[in-house]
Amino acid sequence: MSDKKRLAVNKTRAKRPVRLVLESMKHVFNISHVPEKESIWQWGEANIGELPSTFDIGIWNIWKGLGGVEFVKEYQRMVKDRHLLLFQEALLSLKLLAQYAPDGYAAHHGATYRRRDGFREGVMTISAVAPDEVGKRILCLAPEPIFKTTKATLITKYKVKGGSHALCVVNTHATLMRRPSTATKELGQVIDHIATHVGPIIYAGDFNTFSAAYISEADQALASIGLKRVLLEGDSRSPLASLDQLYVRGIDVIEAKIDTSYIQSDHFPITAKIRIE
Repeated sequence: MSDKKRLAVNKTRAKRPVRLVLESMKHVFNISHVPEKESIWQWGEANIGELPSTFDIGIWNIWKGLGGVEFVKEYQRMVKDRHLLLFQEALLSLKLLAQYAPDGYAAHHGATYRRRDGFREGVMTISAVAPDEVGKRILCLAPEPIFKTTKATLITKYKVKGGSHALCVVNTHATLMRRPSTATKELGQVIDHIATHVGPIIYAGDFNTFSAAYISEADQALASIGLKRVLLEGDSRSPLASLDQLYVRGIDVIEAKIDTSYIQSDHFPITAKIRIE
């Protein structure tokens, strides 16, 4: 893709208006970190107990839902007909979590901190399949500077129809302001939790890999347990915007792309159709 076309596509993403950024910042001057025992909220019941061997997934940093009414429309379109969804920057209350989980879906939100307005931020995994196991929320090692907000990873597992092993799903949002060496350590602590898993793995989300060095660090660390980064069709993102990634093991990726039709976040989502080997 030419630089001119790449720039044109990147301009379609939502931009963070200064007013909304300042409004959001007001609420993080005084935060409280959510302890492990209170970190995971659950809502809703899934329709089925096992994933089909072939299914669709979506991975999206939803920008705290700041796209408003138009974001809600895009969110509903994203969820429709997909079995598994991994969201980052999910800012919500328990009441709002209920709205994020449509009928027939189970939602799990791994929170990192609570703002002074009571809303909790974290990662959210939504599935049309009841989880076989909700593992744990893992906090990143390094908080962001100034406000000391933290990012997190949530691990869930699902039975697969006809499969002898469960699918391990790792939904991650990595720290933005950190060194590559710290990024490797953060990946390492998650790897420690899933290294003994026998079976397929999806490890995806907002890795904040905003340079070739960060992507290389992630590739090498995750290759240690057999995970490989998926090359995304139509990836028009600039190097500074290539923050979201999909890594898989034991999975045949039929199709995976950056979907630029979603414009109510400052991240384009990854959508994919996969088959469990």
